Amino acid sequence: MGAQSGALAFQSEKVNIFRRAIAALFDIYISSVLANIPILIIYSIETGETQMTRDLSSLSTLSGILASVLGILIVSVYYIVIPLYKFDGQTLMKRLLGFKIIKTDGTKLDLKTMLKREILGSMIVEGGFVSSANYLRQLILILTGSQLLYTGLLYTSFATTILSIIFILFSKKQRALHDYIGNTKVLRGGE
Repeated sequence: MGAQSGALAFQSEKVNIFRRAIAALFDIYISSVLANIPILIIYSIETGETQMTRDLSSLSTLSGILASVLGILIVSVYYIVIPLYKFDGQTLMKRLLGFKIIKTDGTKLDLKTMLKREILGSMIVEGGFVSSANYLRQLILILTGSQLLYTGLLYTSFATTILSIIFILFSKKQRALHDYIGNTKVLRGGE
């Protein structure tokens, strides 16, 4: 029962879809701004410009790799470390709007679950909106030089993200693809 005590403070009712979308959009914005700080520094050092391009492959290979990896790490800290070790299943916006992520069996999150949910689910499989997926695609472009592969990954990520949104809107459990991959669900209630 100890493992479930944090989850039990939350109701088993579904989160309002509009509130979940608002939280997702603001979380994407916050994590992107945070990730862009070191990327802008790298870009400014290399180019002397203070306005960053969205194309990290225009940087030298080493700078592009470093910028991509830092972007992925910072976004991962926002979506994995903060919910695991700071806010008990909540990003900043989930905390503000009063809902949280738990495992489908009702127990608290663990690192393995969050890695599956956020890295495999949100970044690799879906990847249409989270900036870490963009940094991953750009890293692949830098390493392979294949614009065709990059474009294919981009369109695939938008298609799977749309599918995930359809899952939320029309399935009874209102779970996204990353929720199914991570065996998680989002509940409302709490602090």
